[in-house]
Amino acid sequence: MLPLVISPPKSKPARVLGLGREALPAVQSLTRVAWPLVVHDPEGAKGLASFKGVQVTRGAPTGPLLRQASLVLVTSACPREWLSIAELELKDSDVPVWDAREKVPSSLLFPTWFPGPHLSVAVWGTRAMEPWEAALAEDLARASESLFSLFMKLAGELRALVFAGLTEDDFRQKVVGQLARPELLALLIRGQYEEAKIVALKIVGSTTRAME
Repeated sequence: MLPLVISPPKSKPARVLGLGREALPAVQSLTRVAWPLVVHDPEGAKGLASFKGVQVTRGAPTGPLLRQASLVLVTSACPREWLSIAELELKDSDVPVWDAREKVPSSLLFPTWFPGPHLSVAVWGTRAMEPWEAALAEDLARASESLFSLFMKLAGELRALVFAGLTEDDFRQKVVGQLARPELLALLIRGQYEEAKIVALKIVGSTTRAME
């Protein structure tokens, strides 16, 4: 599964309850893509001082804060009274929860993030990845990032020169319906941008002169 994350949520931080051993990998993954993150730790989470953008609080998580979170990680070091709050507030919510007390904590696994200048890719599965798997997944992510960048560049040129009179909805439908084709995407993957432009113009019924 390769979810594409254009930008992290700005107003819905992830919340980590306690500074158990499970917290560090999650903090590393989330801060790598500037995911807003709040760590609740009675001791002040001193070990996280080097992570940019992490907010640390000694206070207990309140109900509204938990229900508005993008996800919640309950670590093995979460104080017992905080567990009661989390269980009560998140029981019927749609907030993804990872609970370290469970043998199978949840279906939520913290991903390996591969951030790029135009596209960030999150990769996760049913278990933690082996080093060789992580390296291979990052290679795929880099290829996806390059394809995404070139496709968006091509769509932008077509938007200005061919589809300028269309509404946003019509433009998106035409781009997805007409341009997301294997023969065009294959050219972009190979870096043959000019050839891809010619194919795109043929697909939309224009001429190569329009791009000059």
